[in-house]
This record gives sequence, structure tokens and C-alpha cells, in this order.
Amino acid sequence: MKRAGKALLRVAGLALAITLAVFLIRWGWGWFSGNMLQGKYERATEIIAHEIQRVGELTAVKYTDSSVMHSSTKALLIGDVQTVSVPYTYEIGFGVHLNGVAVAAGEDGLVFTVPDAVMTYDSFQVTGKPEVSDFLYPLSEERYQQMLDEQAAECRKKYLEDPACLENAWQETCGRIRQLAEQWTGEELTVTFQKPIENKTTGG
Repeated sequence: MKRAGKALLRVAGLALAITLAVFLIRWGWGWFSGNMLQGKYERATEIIAHEIQRVGELTAVKYTDSSVMHSSTKALLIGDVQTVSVPYTYEIGFGVHLNGVAVAAGEDGLVFTVPDAVMTYDSFQVTGKPEVSDFLYPLSEERYQQMLDEQAAECRKKYLEDPACLENAWQETCGRIRQLAEQWTGEELTVTFQKPIENKTTGG
């Protein structure tokens, strides 16, 4: 009877030891892997923060329009006294000034705080010979340049006042930042993006 009791105690003790060992291994591995990932993200944060300051400005997306500017000036009883047609190409770039981007190591990835995309540059170019009819009302160089400036301003306004365009530019900027972060660190990263003002986040 005593032998049976001792054997039973040994079996119970062995089962308890195995259960405890499994628990410690699982807990220890979770703690170890969690700390390893946290260390990875902290190192990545340091690298990215340094590179962000070095790059300075990021243009993530460009939009291009090609069209013809038309302008006419009328006189009472005569009609058109001056007509101008100018083919042009307009290009605008959106992105961010990277000194406004913040990055922090989260529990399971990196968190980027990215401001709204802004215009980083724009360009208005005449792409062909202007067609000018101004026999009755000669076109001055000053007026011609004013026409071009006004057309460039109209093109710029179309993009800067389009919420869908600006939101797409922000999304494209976030995607470009993700690419750069993985390029700088040499690792595939889990990242989340958010705007400085409380807003819906996107991640992956």
C-alpha cells in the first residue's frame, strides 16, 4: 500500500513538474520574443529618426495636366479684339516635410505620426507655340505673363482644394514612408500611421 502511495506521489509530482516546465517555457519564450521585438522596434526607431532628419523633404506623389489655355477680350459692338490660345503642362507634387513626422516604438510595431500632405512643388510650362490674334488690341508681355500666372493658379487651386486628392496624397505619403523605413532598416516592419490630430489610423 505504501509503495502504491509513493508511486502515485511520484507520478503526480512528475506531472506537476512537466506542467510547470511547459508553463515556464511558454511564458519565458513569450517574454523573450516580446523583448526581442521591442528591441528591434526601438533600434528601427533610432535609425528611421536619423534618416528622416537627413532627408528633410519627401515628395510622394505627382499629378500632371496637359491642356490648352484660352483667353479672349471683347469690345462693345466689335466682338473679340484679342484671342490667345496656349498649350501647357502643369505638374504638382505632394508630400511632407519629414521634420514634421514622428516615429515611436509600439508594443507590436512602429507608430508614425504623419501630418497632412502639402504641396512640395509645382510647375507650369508652355509646351507649344501660342496662337495670338491681337490686331485690334495688341497683347503686351505683361498681360501675357499675367494670363499664364492666372492659369497656373487655377491649376494649383484645383488640387489644393480637392479633399479626395489631399487624402490620397496622405495615403501615398504613408506608403512611401513605409518603403523608406524598410529600406533604411533592412527589415520588413509592422507599422501604423496616424495624423497629429485625433483621426482614424491606417496600418498593416
